[in-house]
Amino acid sequence: MARRPSPSDDDWTVGLRVWLERHGRAILGPGRAALLEAVRRCRSISAGARDIGMSYRHAWLLVQSMNEAAGELLVEAATGGPHGGGARLTPAGEHALAVYRQLHEGVHQAAAVLLPRIVRNGPMALHLAAAASLEEVLGQLLIDYAASHPGLRVRTIYGASDELADRLLSGSPADLFLSADPRQLDRLEAAAFLGPGSRRPLAGNSLAAIGRDGTIPPLRTPEALAHRQTLRLVLADPATPLGSYTRAYLEERGLFEKALAHATVVDNSRAVVTAVQRGRADAGLVYGSDLAWAEGCRVLFRVRRPPREIRFEAAVLRQSPQREAAGDLLDFLGSPTAARCFRRCGFLPAGA
Repeated sequence: MARRPSPSDDDWTVGLRVWLERHGRAILGPGRAALLEAVRRCRSISAGARDIGMSYRHAWLLVQSMNEAAGELLVEAATGGPHGGGARLTPAGEHALAVYRQLHEGVHQAAAVLLPRIVRNGPMALHLAAAASLEEVLGQLLIDYAASHPGLRVRTIYGASDELADRLLSGSPADLFLSADPRQLDRLEAAAFLGPGSRRPLAGNSLAAIGRDGTIPPLRTPEALAHRQTLRLVLADPATPLGSYTRAYLEERGLFEKALAHATVVDNSRAVVTAVQRGRADAGLVYGSDLAWAEGCRVLFRVRRPPREIRFEAAVLRQSPQREAAGDLLDFLGSPTAARCFRRCGFLPAGA
């Protein structure tokens, strides 16, 4: 049975969402501070965004929002337009970042002192933030785990890995993060959000093209998907993990721009499958593991070794109040028993 936490536990910690605001408008939070640090490090907004796994458009909009909210430039882009010329933090940007980091640390230290005075004994749920593409396999694994841990309650939030990472950096509580893109764990690790030494690989994956049964003639190559302009194609947003893997695959073959020109872009792998199932698209590119639950769809072709390795990883969050229980669950998710479940659900062994 899972250990029941008490107010005397030395490992209880606090997770807080700290923002700097001016006239009610947000200037800095965890994600924005990480972006400023990346711009300082890379001397470029686009390079800084890539470094932390953020889309360029999102990063540029955040920079504009920070500058406007502060009433002065925190990031200054050199001549050459938004995609060129580099960028740097202004003295005001350096000062704002230093103030934020000191405030963030001070607030967490004060909360850690206050926590033992107000926490109450009682059952707590373990909170997981997990990539949407893990929903089927994780559901099975949690049922198996609950059989040997009847006192443990687990609540899971599914979504695109980049969006989940944004929420965690903004202070959303979680004990475990399961990502379809290791770069999102890199972002959290760089911001000291991960428990030391807790990060581990879970599984690999492949890509596959699917079509709705009986709607289109068989298409056996990515060239057929990209060049047939009348084909209603659906792709995951390139800012999401599946979308970035799909983009790398199509770009390697010189097909990404042609495919994107007649594609509908959706949020994640589940949305791609759903669009094909419901007849809103004729074909789409999904994870190989999605084939296990994509009823009404047929496989057009498979991509077993895409140019970018598809790797699912997980880690315990540093601010988790239940790091021991979270670590035990993570050990199970990385066990041979879990690996067999991943394979049954269409995933590949980690590192394969």
